[in-house]
Amino acid sequence: MSGSCLYFISGWWSYSFCYNTHVKQFHQLPPGQGTPIFPPVEDPATPSYLLGKFGEVRNKFAIDGTGGDKEAGLPPEHGEEGKTTEIQAKGTPSSRYLSQKLSGGTTCDLTGSPRRVEIQFHCHPQSADRIGWIKEISTCSYLMVVYTPRLCNDVAFLPPREERAEGITCREVVPEGKIAEWEARKAREAERKLVGGNENVGGRPVVGGIEVGG
Repeated sequence: MSGSCLYFISGWWSYSFCYNTHVKQFHQLPPGQGTPIFPPVEDPATPSYLLGKFGEVRNKFAIDGTGGDKEAGLPPEHGEEGKTTEIQAKGTPSSRYLSQKLSGGTTCDLTGSPRRVEIQFHCHPQSADRIGWIKEISTCSYLMVVYTPRLCNDVAFLPPREERAEGITCREVVPEGKIAEWEARKAREAERKLVGGNENVGGRPVVGGIEVGG
């Protein structure tokens, strides 16, 4: 995905996700007079914000045997915000995704800390790379979901298969010497159903649904 950008429009705000560069929030210029609808063009008269910057990759993804994720013995973070990028495989074995955390965004007026964003990459075999959605989960902290077929080559990230219950058909086991008798009984039962189930069929009376002498 290096060298390419994905875009997402949500009301007033538009977002650009340029891999190995940054995630940006900005206002789109109104389309028309040479300005395209998509990709959105940033309005230079409106403030924009970096939600996170890419830096050195901090760790390759490590999968915990219990279905969770682990830090793989990494040292504590040091240095300036935005200089490191975390990559982890998360989720349950049946719905795993790749998580990448970026920091070092534009300083938040409310918290005084840089904005940050978590990007979750989910396997989607019938989709080109696209942003599914993005939302602010807490003050100046964002979550972005990206659907991509690139993860689908790894079975660990494939979506769960649909499981359907198979129908069960029961058949009576009849000894070979009693097949003729069984067929005759089934024929009488079929006849009784045709005449309402209470008639005297074949010369034997039927009482309470039971063939007397049958």
